[in-house]
Amino acid sequence: MTKRLTRYLALPLLALMAACNDQDFVAPAFISVDAFKVTAPDEDAFTTDSGFYTSNVVAAQVVAAFPGDEAETVLGSFRLPFTIPVLYNGTPDYIIIYPEVAHSGVMSTLPYYSFYEAIRLEGQTLTSGDTLKLGTLTTLYDSRTDYPHIFEPFEPTQANIQMDSVEWIRIDREGACTGEGYGHVHVDPAATHAKFAINVGRKFNGLDFYVDNPQKNVYLELDIRSDLKVQVNMTSQRYEGINQTTEQVMVINPSDDWKHMYINLEPAWRVFNHNKSFSVSFSALNADGVGGDVYIDNVKLLTTAKTL
Repeated sequence: MTKRLTRYLALPLLALMAACNDQDFVAPAFISVDAFKVTAPDEDAFTTDSGFYTSNVVAAQVVAAFPGDEAETVLGSFRLPFTIPVLYNGTPDYIIIYPEVAHSGVMSTLPYYSFYEAIRLEGQTLTSGDTLKLGTLTTLYDSRTDYPHIFEPFEPTQANIQMDSVEWIRIDREGACTGEGYGHVHVDPAATHAKFAINVGRKFNGLDFYVDNPQKNVYLELDIRSDLKVQVNMTSQRYEGINQTTEQVMVINPSDDWKHMYINLEPAWRVFNHNKSFSVSFSALNADGVGGDVYIDNVKLLTTAKTL
C-alpha cells in the first residue's frame, strides 16, 4: 500500500519533502496530456462520415504499473489539459489513460466512457525533472461496442431519417454541427411543448429498441443546440404484462452553441427493471411561451459491455 500511495504526490508536499531531506529527495517526473480526439478505424468503421466521431472528452484517469509492484497504481482523474507529477524515475511496465466524459452533462461526474478505447502506453520512460508530453491522444470506438441501434448523421449521403416530427435540413453547412445537414424542430409560441422521437422503423413488443443483456451500458449520444430546454424520455414497461410508462432521463439546458452530449440511459432503464425493450423520445419545453428552435445532429444510441 505504501508504494501505491507514494507514486503520486501533490506538488506542495513534494516541495516540503525536498526541504526536509534534500539528500533523499527524488524530483518527480511529469506526464502531460492536452486533449483527446476520436477517429474512424482503418477497417470496419461504423461510417466514414466525420460527424459520427465528434466527441467531448473532458478528463482522463491515469493508471500505471511499476516494476516490482503487485498491483496497478491509480494516479488519479484529471481535467484536460493536465500536467501531473509522478514520483518515479524509470520505465513503467505500462501506463493506461482512460478517456472520461461529463455523465449526462454533469461536470462533477466524469466516468470512464467505455465506448472509447483506453490508451495503453508501453516503453515510455519517466525521467525525474522532465515531462513526458503526450499531446493530443487519438482513440477509437471500442471494438466491444455493439453496432449502433441508431445512427442518424442527417447527411445527404445517409438518407435514412429515423426521427419522427423532425425536419431534415439537407444542405446548410453553416448551420450544421458537422457536414451539411441536421435535424430541426420548431416550437410555436402558442405551444407548451413539442415532442419528437427516435424511430428505428421496427418494433420489439411495441417499442423501438432491444438490449439483450442488463449488464450492458446504454448511452445516447448527440450534438444539440437549442433555444429551449429539451427533456429526454424513456418509455418501457416496469414489468412484463403491464402498461407502458414514460420516465424522464434528463433535461438539456438551452445553448447557443453546439454541444456534444453523452446521456446515460441506465438510471431510467433500471427503473424499468432492465426491461429489454424501450423507446427514446424528446420534449422541447416552452414554459415561457416564447417559442424557439431545436437543432440536432449525429444522433446515436449505443450499448457495450460494462468495464470500469
